[in-house]
Amino acid sequence: MTRRAPLIALLLLGACAAQPSPADPHAVLQEVLENYRANLAGMQPTTAPVLPRLDGAPTRAAQLLGQSPETLRRWLGEPSLRRKEGEAQVWLFQTPFCHLDVVLDRDDTPGSALRVSYASARAAGTERRTEAACLGELAREAAP
Repeated sequence: MTRRAPLIALLLLGACAAQPSPADPHAVLQEVLENYRANLAGMQPTTAPVLPRLDGAPTRAAQLLGQSPETLRRWLGEPSLRRKEGEAQVWLFQTPFCHLDVVLDRDDTPGSALRVSYASARAAGTERRTEAACLGELAREAAP
């Protein structure tokens, strides 16, 4: 019995030594924050272009939330792509330098109308675009 005690102690010490040490949470969060900042910096314009704005056209994707399909078409024209996902629809609006993803779905009320529940504008390609510039491009292309 006494011979097993040192063997068990050695096995336990070996198991503890084999465990990787947990990462420093502060260092991990710092790395994530630096990566996030680098991604945001890549999406900022090098110059602030002055763009004409259509009356009523949105300047932020958040302004699209809760809007109807008809309002989207009036502001942005027809989507380049439309896909059904169950009861929801995913619309993609695009220009050569900008993409806008929109999800329309119904609330839990039977017979409710489609409304925008998600919208996200992003630059396409290597050109830098702000969200406002992206939405402005889409609105100008939709204008008659």
